[in-house]
Parts: sequence; C-alpha cells; structure tokens
Amino acid sequence: MRRISQIVGAVLCSFGLTLAAAAAEVTVTVGHSRIDPAQLKLQAGDTVVFHNVDEMPGGHTIAADDGSFSSPPLAKDEKWSHTFEAPGTHKIHIQQHPNAVGEIVVE
Repeated sequence: MRRISQIVGAVLCSFGLTLAAAAAEVTVTVGHSRIDPAQLKLQAGDTVVFHNVDEMPGGHTIAADDGSFSSPPLAKDEKWSHTFEAPGTHKIHIQQHPNAVGEIVVE
C-alpha cells in the first residue's frame, strides 16, 4: 500500500510540474487599421500568433515599436508567431497602418 501511495504521489507531482511548465498560445487578429485584442497580458514563455484577416497589397507587417521583433509581410489568412520570453511591456503596430497599435504586457 505504501508503494502505491509513493507511485501515485510521484505521478501527481510529475503531472503538476507539467501543467506549470505549459505555455499558452494566444491569437491576435490583425487587419486594416486594427489589432484585436489591442491590449494583452501574458506570462513569460507564452506565444502570440498574429493572424492577418484582410487583403493588403504586400501584406501586413506586425512590429515591436522598439525594433525587437518584426513579422514578414503577412498575406490574408497567413499567420506568424512570436514567443515572449522575458517580462516587460511591448508596444506593437502594423507597419502599413501606423495608427493600428497595441500593447503586450509580459509578466
């Protein structure tokens, strides 16, 4: 009985560690003059998938204001992802629509 308890405890502990280490994936929709959601809060290690939903000659490019990352031009229905490893606030914009701005806060 004691051995079974040890095995169950080890399995539960292992399962709990796996859940704690799992990172989230969040989709952000981009298009003509919009980023949705425009404000997002994440945990370090989470990934944002940017999904372009609108036609744009040459595509839409998502970029960090500080130049730390930039997507390639995304055609309609294309996706690009970026993993945010370190805590901080990242202001973003669509290069083709400078008024389309957002903010990603990583905790």
